[in-house]
Amino acid sequence: MAVLPSCLLSSAALPPRLLPSITEIQESCFALVYNAYGLRLDQFHVDNLTLVSCWVPASRGDKPAASGAANPAANLAANPAAVPAKPPLLLLHGFGASSLNHWINQLPAFSRHFDLYIPDLLFFRGSFSRSSRRDERFQAEAMMALMDQLRVERMATLCPARVTKLVLGGAGLMLTKGEVQGVLRQWHADTPTDLFLPAEPRGLLRLIRLGNNEAPYLPDWLLQDALEVLFENRAEKAGLLEESLKAAEANAEDPGSIAVPHMGTLLVWGGSDQLFPLAIAHRMQQHFGSSCRLEVIEKGAHAIQVHQAARFNSAVLSFLSKAGSD
Repeated sequence: MAVLPSCLLSSAALPPRLLPSITEIQESCFALVYNAYGLRLDQFHVDNLTLVSCWVPASRGDKPAASGAANPAANLAANPAAVPAKPPLLLLHGFGASSLNHWINQLPAFSRHFDLYIPDLLFFRGSFSRSSRRDERFQAEAMMALMDQLRVERMATLCPARVTKLVLGGAGLMLTKGEVQGVLRQWHADTPTDLFLPAEPRGLLRLIRLGNNEAPYLPDWLLQDALEVLFENRAEKAGLLEESLKAAEANAEDPGSIAVPHMGTLLVWGGSDQLFPLAIAHRMQQHFGSSCRLEVIEKGAHAIQVHQAARFNSAVLSFLSKAGSD
């Protein structure tokens, strides 16, 4: 969650019901920033059960399939010139935030070089599915279907031949059960759901500190407002969290269950990440082999794309600008 200006905190004594949602106001402001960098928000029916919300280049000539009956790619076939000219870059946010909050600090740097595609993962903000599946592969399939519908040929999570380079920022793909329990003990949480899906203001403040290694003063009414706006679909997200941790623990026990990326891969990690320790990054780098490079941002917390945005952006752009797989 981004830090609000002090002028917004000065009304902390006012009863929350007399105030508009500050979190929704903030998200509206963020949306204007996305618009200013040439993006528009569309929703796409990727199958009969699943709707994905995605920020796409406003210069595209296609329109979303609002009813699920139309295919937005049809307009591209009739108007190839509508396809953006810059290379595409797919940005996928983490578990704790929506696309708006997660990538806003990357827009100025990345939009100069790439056509950005920034979806909300399923059960975050405008993305939802009536399917009972909660596994990570289901998320990946939805993103692949979205890219297929948008006719973005050079990226798809389940089609490695279409991915030219891969960047993972603080991704706990090989998290042991002991490391999970260690984080819970350190942050005085009973279960992963208590930690990652807080139900009360104090729990959200703890989560902010975990991601950033610190937190400003935030009144309870503001934290409660953020909980009500950003932590929707709690049951579905609890299922996602459970499946993700199971997969990460299985990967740590049997690294062979993770496919080794064929393309050049960059791991960007905060040197002071209290959620996913640096040992996880070294474990992943060893498994991925010579095509994988690790960039450690000293004193960086877990949310490095937020509080170390300039260094994160520089590392990613440097990697993506190099030819080949190095």
